[in-house]
Amino acid sequence: MQVRHILLYGVVAIAFILLIVGGWFRSQPDPEMGKRLVTNSCEICHDLTTAKNQERGPYLWGVYNRPAGVTGYSHSEGFLAKVSEEGFIWDDEHLDQFISNPGAFIPRTQMGKPSAKHPTAFDGIVSDANRKDVLAYLKSLR
Repeated sequence: MQVRHILLYGVVAIAFILLIVGGWFRSQPDPEMGKRLVTNSCEICHDLTTAKNQERGPYLWGVYNRPAGVTGYSHSEGFLAKVSEEGFIWDDEHLDQFISNPGAFIPRTQMGKPSAKHPTAFDGIVSDANRKDVLAYLKSLR
């Protein structure tokens, strides 16, 4: 009976350690996962490989630490109003707020509104871990 208890406690301890280690690994940003998320969510409207604007959105190449609105893209009125109100840099804080909920960060942005001109609206990424992954990938686009 004693041996069974020791084995049981050992298995529980190992499972607990694996749970903690797994949680720690997931808390680290994964640029490869970010690449998959960006490819699936952003690439339809944004160019990821060069400094070339698409018809539906500005390029994301080099977006990290770039001043907002400098790509030469014809941004929406809502975006232009936000930039003229408070010019900002696409850093961790601003990118995280934007990809979390584009419509809340930039009211009246076209990116968050489905329309005939923009049928693939983006509502945002709820998961903190997924947003960290996306940021890690966006930082690599240089």
